Amino acid sequence: MTIGEEIFWKNAYGVLRDIRMQHLDPAHGAAVEAVRWCRLVKKRPTYKRQAFLEKESPALLAYLETLASIEEFGIWRTLDDRIRLRAEALRSEGSQTCARPWLAATWHALPELVAIGELILDQRLEPAFPNQGMIPTVQADQGKGNGDGESGDGDKTGSAGSTAKPSVQPPKKLKFPATLVLLSPTERKAFDLDDEAGDDLENDENDNRPDGPDERNRPVNQIGGAL
Repeated sequence: MTIGEEIFWKNAYGVLRDIRMQHLDPAHGAAVEAVRWCRLVKKRPTYKRQAFLEKESPALLAYLETLASIEEFGIWRTLDDRIRLRAEALRSEGSQTCARPWLAATWHALPELVAIGELILDQRLEPAFPNQGMIPTVQADQGKGNGDGESGDGDKTGSAGSTAKPSVQPPKKLKFPATLVLLSPTERKAFDLDDEAGDDLENDENDNRPDGPDERNRPVNQIGGAL
């Protein structure tokens, strides 16, 4: 491990300590640290942060990169507003007992940022693959034949359109619950996400929402549970 990697993971562990969530995988601390750094310098993730997000959360990387690419004044305020809402909810519930509550609020906002990033990635795929059924997928090689006497180790098309044979990827350590995200007018315009894309996300979340009282007007999702 290089010195840079040691510092990167030391900061990630430090984040979890500061928000009193040492039970989480350090990948969660690294994600919070990446968002914190981007907010501070108003730039996209670079070096270790970029490499980490490319592996663990391409959607979060897409969100932060898109945010940094927008020259509109005050665009970073949309991220601040989402974190601020989480901080207010934590404070009202008496859950802000850690050393750095703003970082805790950032962790609780991560599912929303990832959901927006997924929308951004979907938007990028649409021009290249107008027919959703044409979008290539990656399947792990099970070493089985295809029924025609072949060994099953032929070339497969990767998710990015590559013909390289995909390898089985280890499970990601960053896992977030499904989250309902309502985009603000500023976000819809800045991220070039039309109403239909936002409505699709909202409908998907409603389909996956368990039966029970309507919590649409709740400022945040249920918080405090282990991922």
